[in-house]
Amino acid sequence: MSYQKVHDILEVVQTFHHSMREALGRIQQKSNSDAVEWLSNQILRYELHWQAALAGYEKHGTEGVLETWLQYVPDEAVRKEIDSMTVDSEMTLEELTNLNSRFRQALIGLYESLATASAAPRVQELFQQLLEQEQAIAAQQSLQSQDSSLVHSETQKKQA
Repeated sequence: MSYQKVHDILEVVQTFHHSMREALGRIQQKSNSDAVEWLSNQILRYELHWQAALAGYEKHGTEGVLETWLQYVPDEAVRKEIDSMTVDSEMTLEELTNLNSRFRQALIGLYESLATASAAPRVQELFQQLLEQEQAIAAQQSLQSQDSSLVHSETQKKQA
């Protein structure tokens, strides 16, 4: 993946989110499980939030920030990690959840490196905002995942 403009990076994120939403929609249609529906709705809500946030950046494109050419090319390992993540229509909810978590961590690394390496202050600010939002969502998803695991283990204990 060769990044040229700020917009190119946001486009990669949008494409991933679109694929994730479609896959989650298919799982919801097939599932009769409340747990699967709950987890699917949680991930879908975050994906829709990010889609709206990224669309807002495109719509308002603060004085051409999205069209800014980047001189810095992100770390090859981060780029390969993001490139390797594809959503398969046959993935299970667990696989999608794990993929989503890996994607979030890769984005955090990408945004961190771009926020510190970008020469233009407005571009730095954009990537810093994206970094902070991504970190907050990743932390919230981690807490919800822990809560879900606790509820699942408690339910199993009561049934035993």
